[in-house]
Amino acid sequence: MKIILIQPTADKRGHYGIYTVNVCQGLAKLGHEVTLFTNKVYPEKFLKEKALFTIIEWRKNAYAFETFDEIKNKNPFLYTWAYLRNSFVVLRAGLRFAKGKNFDIVQVFDTEYSIASLLFLIYGKSLPIILMVNAPNFAFKEFTGPWIIKIYKEFQKRILKKVLGSKICGVNMLGEFHAREFRKQFDLPPSFPIAIIYDGADAPEICLDKATARAKIGISHSVTLFLFFGMMRKDKGIEYLLQAVSLLKDKDFKLLLAGSLFDYKKEDILKLIDDYGIKDKVITKFDYISDRDVHDYFFASDALILPYISLYRGGSGPLLKEAAVCKVPAIVSDVSEMGPLVKKYNMGFVAEPENALSLSEAIKKFLQLSDKERDILGENAFKVANTWSKMAKDYEKFYEEL
Repeated sequence: MKIILIQPTADKRGHYGIYTVNVCQGLAKLGHEVTLFTNKVYPEKFLKEKALFTIIEWRKNAYAFETFDEIKNKNPFLYTWAYLRNSFVVLRAGLRFAKGKNFDIVQVFDTEYSIASLLFLIYGKSLPIILMVNAPNFAFKEFTGPWIIKIYKEFQKRILKKVLGSKICGVNMLGEFHAREFRKQFDLPPSFPIAIIYDGADAPEICLDKATARAKIGISHSVTLFLFFGMMRKDKGIEYLLQAVSLLKDKDFKLLLAGSLFDYKKEDILKLIDDYGIKDKVITKFDYISDRDVHDYFFASDALILPYISLYRGGSGPLLKEAAVCKVPAIVSDVSEMGPLVKKYNMGFVAEPENALSLSEAIKKFLQLSDKERDILGENAFKVANTWSKMAKDYEKFYEEL
């Protein structure tokens, strides 16, 4: 097949670059002719071999996103403007480029859906467009942001619905929960194609023991270490996690908060830690963790904790991409795809969302496990892990069906 993937912000902090590059490389290895149309990308960061796909960076560095990542907390409006700008300029250029070139598939990643829908209406004629949708939150009550954005999500849903089926041939999503909710929110018939393609990752080549991994990230403690990993966002339930830790002051463990600040300022989280009287329990590393260091944090930890709130609609993130491949058990809220996954495959424990007592009980259960029992949970998690090559085959299967 001849495939073009359009990604307006491949250099944006987070999973964007590594996901996009590995999908492209995986499809190319399967023998497809793959083109990545993007703003700026660094395949050498994510691949050990030469990129087997064609890269088109629209106007070179003109739409690079790294600068805006740096100023997000200081100037969120400029950050949002840059995201909307890229969603429009790069996607429009990519759709124009695809016209008349006989691509079998035009896969669109990580774009603002209203802008994308308008562009599909204008430039999408005769293009076989597949859209990746990360979260089924297209309703006032389904979105965790401010009320003005909640209203906008309703508008976003209306315009996206106009192009589903007419301009968009199919949608790919991160889990069964997402597909079910998306179909319900848009009242889509069973015949509309939605592919469930789990996040991918490759197991690290070198597995570190806990002592070595902890030394690498600057932690000397030998007690049970729980890891909260990722951007510090409001929908991730950090307040409930810290409250849960405060209910277990007599237990011997540490909590590591690792990731870049997003909805919080550093002093906000430190004040919560101080108010709950758990300074001795919590280690903070409020920085963007580079891709080369991510596995160190998981190997250093005994369990991952994802205490996300009930309105969380995103993917399984660190649960599948890092914890599973590093054989790390998890304690998660029963939300989105992560709760059902952990229960189905016995990867750890599940707590009620927004319930600090329930979360503290799950932590207590984990602390009572023997090393052997913890290892079994880790092995169960590893069995669920999805490799990049397996993920590429899932994309290939979906494309062939379409």
